[in-house]
Amino acid sequence: MELTKEQLKEKICEKAYDLGVNIIKSCSVSKWEEMPIQAPEFWPQNIWPWAKNVIVLGIPLYEPMINTTPSMVYQELYDTSNRVLDDMAYKLTNYIVTKLGYKAIYFPRDCYYSIEVLLKNPNAAFSHVIAGYYAGVGTIGDSHNLITKEFGPRLRLVSIITDAPIPADEMLEEDLCIHCKKCLKNCPAKCFEENIEDKKDIYKMDKVACTQRNVDVKNDHHWPCGICISVCPVGEDLKMYKGVTITSKEGIKHCQSYGS
Repeated sequence: MELTKEQLKEKICEKAYDLGVNIIKSCSVSKWEEMPIQAPEFWPQNIWPWAKNVIVLGIPLYEPMINTTPSMVYQELYDTSNRVLDDMAYKLTNYIVTKLGYKAIYFPRDCYYSIEVLLKNPNAAFSHVIAGYYAGVGTIGDSHNLITKEFGPRLRLVSIITDAPIPADEMLEEDLCIHCKKCLKNCPAKCFEENIEDKKDIYKMDKVACTQRNVDVKNDHHWPCGICISVCPVGEDLKMYKGVTITSKEGIKHCQSYGS
């Protein structure tokens, strides 16, 4: 018996949750053309012409660990989440291809050689933030991060591109960014600038300045920076820390002093 589109998506979601995914949503590749944010060379359908849909997977980053940034504690969290995401994406892609019989590939979560390379061309081959926005995972905040209801910007993403005919999720209508300016005020690289012409638009971002900051902390044997996602007050994940100090000042200094 052939599966309906809804049953097919249900099977894919069940497999993803079994693999440990916290968030899974999807969108049509037509979104890249209907609501263009990037040049056509970045559109998935222009890389793989058979592509019909993009599945976005998300897992959380934990604020008490990000709060110590720049430190090896946060670096290990970042590296581990990347390995876990690639493992999940590989296994779910394998399931879609070998068990369900559809074309699929996954775009690795970063997809650039090194942070130094981004100084010359500060663009990855694929934006999981934009995919997550189109798929209704979250909305794009002033800091250019994807802001989600569940975790604010404290999550990592990976995407699977497929021809499986699955229904798309609705994009979010409500802007989850509360425009509190904390990312603007706390950025060590001062890479954000308010849009004077249109205050409703996200901040202008100096990608090279942001990248240089990450190169600097990497050279100090701690990276990535992560300040803008740590200071963001949006996210249900922060409710459990309400009224308590997430990490002591002494604890932050301690974590930054070891492991280099």
